[in-house]
Amino acid sequence: MSSLNTKHRPDELPAALDAAGRQLASHLMQSVDELTPNTKQRLRAAREQAVDKRRQVLAAQAQTVWRQAAQGPSDHGWFEQHAPAWQFLGSIGMVFILVFGLWTIDNLESDEFVSETAEIDKLLLTDDLPPAAYLDPGFKHFLKLSFPSNSR
Repeated sequence: MSSLNTKHRPDELPAALDAAGRQLASHLMQSVDELTPNTKQRLRAAREQAVDKRRQVLAAQAQTVWRQAAQGPSDHGWFEQHAPAWQFLGSIGMVFILVFGLWTIDNLESDEFVSETAEIDKLLLTDDLPPAAYLDPGFKHFLKLSFPSNSR
């Protein structure tokens, strides 16, 4: 283990700190061959713990970034700030349209009912039989005998 593997980005560290780190790494690399297997194993376990801890920190940061991205930007526009008012106005508009539609249907139905009733009245008043004949039970019997139904 005599070679030093340096994977860093120069824009992350100041030059003095980078030089100190390189000097410390070279001192450690000179004495790595003298370490006992037990010490090497403990150092490996400590490194794995440090890497795992760093991975957890990065995962938490990534979750925070994703959560913020999902919520959208914090500086909402005019519409986002006034969204409850628009929702209220939209609800009022929908209720108004519903009431207007029901009122229109009621007027059309009542006009149709009036037209049908007027047509029946016109037929009754212009018929040869007087309206009282339709109320006579004998007339009903006469109609049943004259025009028998096919249903038994």
